[in-house]
Amino acid sequence: MTRFDRLDVLLPAGALVLVVLAHVVGRALDASGVILLLPFPPIYATWAPHVGAGTLPALACVGLAIWLQRSRLPWRRLLVVAWAVGLGWIFSLASIDGNWATEMLSPHEYLHDLPKIADPWTFLRTFTDFIVGVHGAWTTHVSVHPPLATLVFWVLDRIGLGGPAWAGLFCMVVGSLALPALAVAVRDLGSPLVARRLLPFGAVFPGAVWIGVSGDAVFAGVSCVALALCVRGALTGRWWVSALGGLGAGAMVYLSYGHALYLLVFAVAAWLSARRVGASGALRATLVSVAGIGVVVAFFTAAGFRWWAALPKVNARYYEGIASARPYSYFVWANLAALVVCASPLVVLALRWAAQRWREPAALLALAGLAVVLLADLSGLSKAETERIWLTFAATIWCAAGLAPRRWRLPGLLAAAGWALAVNHLLLTEW
Repeated sequence: MTRFDRLDVLLPAGALVLVVLAHVVGRALDASGVILLLPFPPIYATWAPHVGAGTLPALACVGLAIWLQRSRLPWRRLLVVAWAVGLGWIFSLASIDGNWATEMLSPHEYLHDLPKIADPWTFLRTFTDFIVGVHGAWTTHVSVHPPLATLVFWVLDRIGLGGPAWAGLFCMVVGSLALPALAVAVRDLGSPLVARRLLPFGAVFPGAVWIGVSGDAVFAGVSCVALALCVRGALTGRWWVSALGGLGAGAMVYLSYGHALYLLVFAVAAWLSARRVGASGALRATLVSVAGIGVVVAFFTAAGFRWWAALPKVNARYYEGIASARPYSYFVWANLAALVVCASPLVVLALRWAAQRWREPAALLALAGLAVVLLADLSGLSKAETERIWLTFAATIWCAAGLAPRRWRLPGLLAAAGWALAVNHLLLTEW
């Protein structure tokens, strides 16, 4: 091959084989009586080819992303336009199914339990008592996440933005910040060209299929913005920016237990910051950010919610349900196939580019994201639905798309967008 070497073909093909194998084995296990509770393994979806109101707008977003690749807009304008295209992409994909405004009406979702919250202080003080094993326990998503995840939607309801449509819009807007925030972090860490190249790929991030609409989109947006703030604080020496980043990181951990693992990515970002500004400057900024995390921990603990005491109960609730029947031996590798579905087979090539240019900030962030995925996978607390649960981690790995060599920039963007369009049009995803 001249322009594309063998691995350019073999790696995405291998990723596709993994997805097909996970589907075939999953079907066989299901037929034999093994409980997976996945209509279309390895992801939670049903086969239902369709088109919808978002089909043409989604194609227009792909065209705009191609234009972004060739654009010479100054950085700030490029960032804003890329974010707008990304938000349009998310909204368009969600509109293809035609029911995004009612997605969060499920009895398993956060909105279901909002009427139970008389006031936030009582909610926090008694939250752990209703995770597992009692009459009137919280519904699924409320019980297996820290209380901030539910309080976010309670606040929306109290300020007049109640109901599933507002909740869905909120998820999409916050989730749309993830990739632009990561691009800002990459730029601040000393790779402005890679950051520019990442923005078009971020605008058509395949995981957008699950950003619209799920609460996990909020976790992704908050986590990535917090990371960017921590990096910006370290690079500029502005303590208040570092403090905001720390508060965001603390909020991240009180939105999702699993996102405590994402602090590994923050640690890598702190080390990369030290390469730019020196150890002493990065250390000062890191200490301020850690203090910000401490403020969040102290607040929730004083209010009556103890994160570390709730986690064992969450584990018990998790295995009280379908997780006890789902086989670890299948999901420990099928979860990775679900990640490929979320981020497209191109993600494997992106990791190759990261390995080849491992000194680049985008590469190290992506590899840190992969490490978080592997830790989460081995933990056994992520059996199925990782196409949604790992959105933050998938977005971080997607940073490596900014390292695409010239021969892959346009084909890679088209492949990623085409994959997302195929998934969204062939399957009805449940989130």
